[in-house]
Amino acid sequence: MRRDSLGGKRGDGDRRSCRIRRPDPRKLHVGRPDPGLTGFGGLAGFGVFVRDLGVDVSLRDLFFRLKSGVLVVYPMEAQLRLLIDAAAAGEQRVFGVEALARDPLFVHVAGGVAPSIDTVYRDLRRFDEEAIADLDALVAEHGLAPVRAKRGPVLHLDVDPTVEPVFGEHEGAAVGYNPRYHGRPSYHPILARCAETDTVVGPSCGQATPRSAMPTHPRTAWTLAVAAPGPAAAPSELRTRCPNGAGERGGKGVVCL
Repeated sequence: MRRDSLGGKRGDGDRRSCRIRRPDPRKLHVGRPDPGLTGFGGLAGFGVFVRDLGVDVSLRDLFFRLKSGVLVVYPMEAQLRLLIDAAAAGEQRVFGVEALARDPLFVHVAGGVAPSIDTVYRDLRRFDEEAIADLDALVAEHGLAPVRAKRGPVLHLDVDPTVEPVFGEHEGAAVGYNPRYHGRPSYHPILARCAETDTVVGPSCGQATPRSAMPTHPRTAWTLAVAAPGPAAAPSELRTRCPNGAGERGGKGVVCL
């Protein structure tokens, strides 16, 4: 359903002559409960949390080049923060911005206007191989922070593939184990869960591996960034559970990135 039917305003980027600026979330204060104002009051505190992590600065440093013209209205870093806020609000698809555009707080933290989803899709198509790799590295850096901070002598990993069904013909999809859609091409990414921090990591963002092609030795399939900077902080022992149920005890050869 488009935002007109939901009570939201259409983006007016075609009538703007300067870049939008997201407000400083530290200047937003939570008032008395009022269900008529916003259903996503947590976006204010979430914005402070993300800013303190340095995500806003990292997004600008890494992706400003993708939209660096003088006539740009929606900078790339603002578009990515818009999608991060949408994900925090429970919308996993770009189309969800249409529903969120009716919320005054979501629009305010977005810079005063929510762009059309057509604009967001066009901006996502600007991503090249370098930008995808940079985004993958940025997500991994923050996602693996609890694992790198672990100071225990032993690290436990549960390695196994999962199933992500696809509809239609997609590159990298293969027919394999699929308990729900039998015979449907799917992605079978290999994932590992770190028991100490409940962190799920994988070989590479978007890498699809059929189960039949998965190596029996888990550490031959991927390079795991589990150690904190400096060899002294790395776990001395890595214990993994293989997909076939066989256990393994690794020595001091934990890969550090």
